[in-house]
Amino acid sequence: MLAELPPYRALLVVDTKGFGSNSAATQAMVSAAIPDVLSQAFTRAGLREVWETALFPHGTGDGYGLGFDPRFLPAVVTRFFDELQAVLAERDTRLRAAARSVRLRMRASLNVGPILEPEPGTTSAAAIGSAVITTHRLLDADPVRAVLERSDPDQTFLAVALSQRIFEDVLAGEYAQLPATKVVPADVRIKEYRGTVYLYIPNPSGDLLRHGAGGDYAEDLAEAKAAIEAPAPGGTTNIISGTTHGTAIQVGQVHGNLHHG
Repeated sequence: MLAELPPYRALLVVDTKGFGSNSAATQAMVSAAIPDVLSQAFTRAGLREVWETALFPHGTGDGYGLGFDPRFLPAVVTRFFDELQAVLAERDTRLRAAARSVRLRMRASLNVGPILEPEPGTTSAAAIGSAVITTHRLLDADPVRAVLERSDPDQTFLAVALSQRIFEDVLAGEYAQLPATKVVPADVRIKEYRGTVYLYIPNPSGDLLRHGAGGDYAEDLAEAKAAIEAPAPGGTTNIISGTTHGTAIQVGQVHGNLHHG
């Protein structure tokens, strides 16, 4: 008997920059702040339902992971990450009052695919599947880490890695839109994974503005849309799509290539 394909789930994973360099007391404070920050961002984005109905939510000490219904992906892409940047900026003001050495800057990875969920009643919170592995690989990729390294730590609090599947299904499929000046395609090679990640930077700053950081997202988007819309030889293709609009404030231009060899 053939195995059944697991259900398609969206998967969001975040972790914090420089967590291990903090003292034990600071690590405990930062770890406790992570779910609170995420909860606030989902609420402000009008996506409280995603947080309250999260699938296999789990803390990782320096981060957090959760699954959710893919139907929320357009809203998450266009609204959640901007709100998370804003919440992190506000939280930084509070942390700064306590000690300037304490920061809460995040990397986030968003992916979608077939995911085998933990059995109800088990102690394991881990989901299983290649989509899960890819999500974590993207989170650790050099181009994603470089966004926070090359930006102003008092301005850019979030670097987002959107997977190839998110790019093709949500953005190229025109279910969501992001400002091209804030999206950076970059090649990723980490362990067994090879592919393209689409970095979304809600508030680019520092070297990202001075020297640029990115390939031609608009060109990638146009090519992907053309591939979707092109009818198959000798056949007919019907395209069903929609557009979800969010609020986007353009801050400077982001150009060039962001690669780590």
